Amino acid sequence: MSGGKTLAIAGVFLVLGVMSLIGGESDSPLKPIVITPELREEYPLKSHHAKLSLECVFCHEGQGDNPREFKMIGDEGCLSCHQSKEHVAERLAFMDKLHVNPHNSIHDGPTLYCDECHNEHKPSTNMCAECHEHDIDLWMGPTP
Repeated sequence: MSGGKTLAIAGVFLVLGVMSLIGGESDSPLKPIVITPELREEYPLKSHHAKLSLECVFCHEGQGDNPREFKMIGDEGCLSCHQSKEHVAERLAFMDKLHVNPHNSIHDGPTLYCDECHNEHKPSTNMCAECHEHDIDLWMGPTP
């Protein structure tokens, strides 16, 4: 194919791409999610996520426009921002002075599912407290 034809075809795709970006919003089948005070109370965000002004679709991408029908995002959703379990464990390595880094524990290493402790729209739990209930306050704060 000659250089002129290739350039012309690339130009057509560029123009079509720009047109779809400009005109695509009104054709979207999804309605924007309006976060009412009631919805905010039913599905509260962790304070550090709220400070980032995260919207529902940041985590629940492609799940429609009804928050009551959203599914759990699992580790894949969490790690889309938090990179990897190993990265999180490295960031919290300072906790290992007492060998208590929950993201790289002596029992499980960096293998636990995020939602075994962390919940976004309800209080989190500390799985370590299931066995270490009497001494956990000495070496660990509340689970975010």
